[in-house]
Amino acid sequence: MSVLPKMIIADSHEIVREGISSRLREDCGLEIVAGTSDGYSTIKACRQSNPDILLMDLSLTRPKGSETLTKIRESNPKTDIIVISSDATIANAFLVLSQGAVGFMPKQASGQDFVNAINAVRRGYTYLPMKFVSEFVRSRRNINRTGNIFGLSPREIEVLEFCALGQSTKEVAEQLHISTRTVETHRNSIYKKSACKNLSELSKILKGT
Repeated sequence: MSVLPKMIIADSHEIVREGISSRLREDCGLEIVAGTSDGYSTIKACRQSNPDILLMDLSLTRPKGSETLTKIRESNPKTDIIVISSDATIANAFLVLSQGAVGFMPKQASGQDFVNAINAVRRGYTYLPMKFVSEFVRSRRNINRTGNIFGLSPREIEVLEFCALGQSTKEVAEQLHISTRTVETHRNSIYKKSACKNLSELSKILKGT
């Protein structure tokens, strides 16, 4: 007898959790092991259940969504995290992918979109709505075109591109055949040269160029 993949849904609204749970349980063959309403309960549930997938709202509080995401990446590195947001901007997509999420989608997405996201992640892919894919392509072009404004080296631009696409430090290192420490050095240099603290801030600048 096969074991169903375990999933946690984290959203402050019970009706949202129940609606998503019903659709995904039926169409994706998942075991919904918990529904949580804030950051602390989500972190605790992940540590207890070690789910295969976490679907979480970026607007969670106590702590806020981005901090919750970071803590869960540390405690549950094998859990695939899909972030949903009412403020589904390219900047927020950059932010959550850079923090280790494997998917990002609008909270207002259709039920079929949620099914597609889960199926994509279960096959090992990163999931983004089609409109975000095209925006990522344009952003990558901006990165290449404007890199010299910040004085980025060709290698720093490569690191930035991979990080912006959601690659972890280890994955970037493997792609570029360099050490993880070198990736971190390049990343810190990028932030220093651009005067940005994270990919979210940098993406906003690039989008406006």
